[in-house]
Amino acid sequence: MVRFLQQIIRIDTQVPPGHDYDKVCGILEERYNHLGYATSLHEATEKYMRLSGAKHIGLEGPRTSLVARLEGTGGGPTLHISAHTDTAAIQKQGWGVDPLGGEVTKTSKYGKSAYDKGGGYIWGRGVGDDKGETAALLLALEAIKEAGVKLKGDLIVTANCDEEIGGVAGLGYLIREGIVKADLGIQLDGSMTGIGLSAMGRTRFLIRTKGKSYHGQVPILGVNAIEKMSKLNVALDAYWRNALLRRRYPTPGIDFGEGLRAKGIECPTGMLNIGTIKGGVQGATVPDLCEEEVLRGMIPGETYEGTQAEFKAVLDGVKATDADLQYELETINFREGYVVPATDPYALECQALIQEAVGKRLPFTGTLASTDMNYQVVDGGMPCINFGVGGPYSNGHGQDENASIDEIVECAKAVVLITMRKLGTN
Repeated sequence: MVRFLQQIIRIDTQVPPGHDYDKVCGILEERYNHLGYATSLHEATEKYMRLSGAKHIGLEGPRTSLVARLEGTGGGPTLHISAHTDTAAIQKQGWGVDPLGGEVTKTSKYGKSAYDKGGGYIWGRGVGDDKGETAALLLALEAIKEAGVKLKGDLIVTANCDEEIGGVAGLGYLIREGIVKADLGIQLDGSMTGIGLSAMGRTRFLIRTKGKSYHGQVPILGVNAIEKMSKLNVALDAYWRNALLRRRYPTPGIDFGEGLRAKGIECPTGMLNIGTIKGGVQGATVPDLCEEEVLRGMIPGETYEGTQAEFKAVLDGVKATDADLQYELETINFREGYVVPATDPYALECQALIQEAVGKRLPFTGTLASTDMNYQVVDGGMPCINFGVGGPYSNGHGQDENASIDEIVECAKAVVLITMRKLGTN
């Protein structure tokens, strides 16, 4: 398992740009074929590339995803297990190890996993998010095969791309096009500290304001696009703090973490972030163009259509007070939020099975981020849970990302037990 994980860590799939998904999927396809799975590779169409915001984000290379299917003997449901092949971007500085090296050490200077039994730690970009989960999944299914277990229900496994930038051309494509259909879901993209049941949606907007260029010492004869954007940002900030922060979706039994509780946030709550801004050429010239990206965090139940209309209404309200304000609004991409109730029978059964497998009762958790589980729950209509590898010690998305090897094995144990109990065995 460690050697396999090192092999895929050394393939650079950071997104953007998202190169070499096909290489990882090729390795996985060979492994799953050996286990008796029927496999197929799928490339997202141009439509899904546009919906991904490819031209804005800078995506390059084929958007390859793998679907592996094992037909059961009959009489059980269909289970879909997802793990994504892309990783967060690699920071240029601050790493103490090769981010594509897969180095193994006895300990981690960043802390100790609760599952550490002395098996060591493996290092590299994506080892906690999400290549460690990919290795755990393969290990789990190899164990089922080696043990000679025959499953009654059908099992579908996907290795899907682009989760870190919205997943539209990855799992979004597979589920929305009906390539993957299932009764139950597991998303391996979390941690072994909790079972994820809820996440926010998000829409990434691109705003452009247009002005009139003129000499910077005679700005009264120009129209300053940065000033116009500033007006919009004042309104967006008021919209966030006075409206969105009051928009909440209660999720009893689901914990969103101590850090958010300290800020008075205990459930999905409307959010907004002005993430980038650029414009102008120099201080002595009135800028005629300004551009920024804004991320709007959506609570479960909010749709893209409603979010886009409301966002535009805020901008139009400013425009109505300023005849010189001209703006353009584009959507880069979006995915909607979800919640699986803490009372859901499938979630409760999986909680008990994970406890049986690893000896720890994990709480139900939620996040204000967004995940590919959206496509399983919202588009696929399947009850689903989320867990995986990593925790505070593992530096997910940061420099020196690492994961406990023992923890990866424990994750695999949980996958094995849920798969056998839910699909049934002969």
